[in-house]
Formats: sequence, structure tokens, C-alpha cells
Amino acid sequence: MTFTGTDSCGNSPKNVFVATFEENLFYGDKDALAEVIADDCVLQIVHHSGVETHTGREDVVEALLKLSGQSHEVGHLEAAITHGKAAAAWGYWQAEPDGDDLRHFSHTMWFTTHKAQEFGQIRLFQV
Repeated sequence: MTFTGTDSCGNSPKNVFVATFEENLFYGDKDALAEVIADDCVLQIVHHSGVETHTGREDVVEALLKLSGQSHEVGHLEAAITHGKAAAAWGYWQAEPDGDDLRHFSHTMWFTTHKAQEFGQIRLFQV
């Protein structure tokens, strides 16, 4: 499994924080994900058929791990940007390196404080 794109987030610590989150999500690093999820975090996963909501660190981390546990070998983060308490990241996951099965994603996050130490809300758009 390879994940690329995290080196292009500039010298913004918040952007790097978001890029690292995306990399940890791709690899399914449970401990790293749990470290940045607030106790009362709300996760919304937007699908074609509706919105799936999870609340609380444990439930959110488990939902994220299910998402990262899906079949993929390649991931690329096109951008990770932040402004104030808001953050966004987008890119794609792919089952095979040269396959035509790109699964594009767009993730929006809100930090609990301006220090950007944990997420209080996450919304994932997966296509």
C-alpha cells in the first residue's frame, strides 16, 4: 500500500495535521486516529443513498477503520487546506496501482479549537 501527496501541504502545521490524518485514515492506524478525535466528535459519511452518522470517539474511530479497511492499495492526497477551525482534504483511493477504479473523496473537518489538536466534526464524501 502506498499513499502519496502529504509532502505538498506547505509549511502550515494545520495543513500537515490534516494531511497526516488522511494518511493515518488510509493506513487504518487506529491509535493515531483516536489521538485526534474529540470525545464528542460527530462523523457524517455521505453516500449516494444518504448520510450515516456516528458520535463519540470510539464510534467515530470504528467507522473510520471500516472505511479504511475497504480494498485499496494506492492513495493520493491532492490537497489539505485549513482556515481557522475549518479544514478540507481531497484526493482518491484506488484498489490497484494502474486500475481504473478511482474512489474520489472529499473530507471536511472542524477542529475543536484554533490550535488544531483534535477534530470535533468530520464529514466524508465518498464516491
